[in-house]
Amino acid sequence: MLRDRRRARTFRTVLNRRHPSAHSARRRANPINSDLRDLIEDPRFLAYHRERAKPREFNTFDVLQYADYEIRHSNVLAWLLRPGDTHGIGARFLRWFVDHVNGRLPAGDRVRVLDNSFEQANVDVWRERERVDITIRFKREKCLIAVENKLESASSDHLGQVMGYDRMLRGKHENHTVGSVLLSASADGSVKFPDIAHVGWDSVGGAIGSILADGGFSTPGVQAFVGQYVDMVDRWLRPAGGEGCKALLEDHRSVLKEMRRVLEKDGDDGVRGMVPDRAEHRDSLVRLVRESRHDPKELRSAADGHLKGRGLKPTYSHNSRAGVYWLGWKDSTMVDAVQSMGGHRGSLSWSVVFSHHKVELVFYFYGKSTEERSFVDSLKSCLEKTPINRQKPDGYCVWNDGYGYEGVYHKKILSHEDLVEMSAPEAKDQLIQRLKDFMDSDDSEYRRIDDYFQCLAFGFEAA
Repeated sequence: MLRDRRRARTFRTVLNRRHPSAHSARRRANPINSDLRDLIEDPRFLAYHRERAKPREFNTFDVLQYADYEIRHSNVLAWLLRPGDTHGIGARFLRWFVDHVNGRLPAGDRVRVLDNSFEQANVDVWRERERVDITIRFKREKCLIAVENKLESASSDHLGQVMGYDRMLRGKHENHTVGSVLLSASADGSVKFPDIAHVGWDSVGGAIGSILADGGFSTPGVQAFVGQYVDMVDRWLRPAGGEGCKALLEDHRSVLKEMRRVLEKDGDDGVRGMVPDRAEHRDSLVRLVRESRHDPKELRSAADGHLKGRGLKPTYSHNSRAGVYWLGWKDSTMVDAVQSMGGHRGSLSWSVVFSHHKVELVFYFYGKSTEERSFVDSLKSCLEKTPINRQKPDGYCVWNDGYGYEGVYHKKILSHEDLVEMSAPEAKDQLIQRLKDFMDSDDSEYRRIDDYFQCLAFGFEAA
């Protein structure tokens, strides 16, 4: 009997070698093997694998966790646009940017400049002037380029915001040509807005990378800084856990569900054992299976229950295309403080932001009407004079987050690495615990911010 079984196995091996189609047919009969092969051969998985397999080098921006801060990107961009700044490339990037924008503006709004227009004395580059992220002015030519910088995909809401700035600038600078630009994470030219130039961060990063490749920057230190910045922008635009990964997880959800069962039962080695002929892809596959355990909507639901248990009334919004979900709330004592100062109850708010690769907590100022904006501006003035935390003044840099919101404080609750390492139940438990620790601790920034505005309201009433 044993001899017969051995002969049968030998016969099957020979048959597979001589007739691979018979072997393929049997593989198709096993849906897990077939679906798993489809996943591994998906170009999106191969791109995910290449990113994860590539050795990571030291990057200052990774250490400082600046990739998601709009204000930091605007600062670097403004620095590169100033012809006389310390980068040493003169007007090279500014020339490229003006040409690129002009190609996307209506003829009447194009910046008409000559070669000598780019000299340092003729160019101003401002940050947050009249609430615009970046403004470029050519003095002799009386031309303005207003840039609104967004780190997410372009939307109709962004169009409304840029159009508002455009009308304001045209009203204040009647003798100037005004060109308005939306800079976003959407591909260059993929969004058509009337009377507005849409520029993609992909093009901006490519232009900076070209100057870098030519060795155009002034010193090795600047060259290294810009190299790290370009690398960070490239990874930010095409994150292994970004929109492409979201679609990959959705399209292969059946086989990933089966692999998650193997992961929970047999650990990482169980998942690796499912791909004996693709050893080079095993670690990336394990990481993808781990990432697939987390649904930002489920994490938001867990946080929602916790906040309601504290007597709060959360609000909800989302961008399903980008896979981002928001959970907002207003602290009652802070609402009382704001209203006692004459502000709107929604002028200050907290929000937890959920995506497939992180969970963050943000404190916002909000003001859409002229009256609300005036109140918010007065609060910003107070922050400049008396910081919330003098020992960490950089932790409270105000940045424009769009739709009338301005971020004041930012804290990462669960990082990408946290989510990869945690199971779905562990992530929910840790999310609740970290929220609880942050909101209940006497020495946390949550309590410090609350106390700050109560004291501000007390001083306002006493005056």
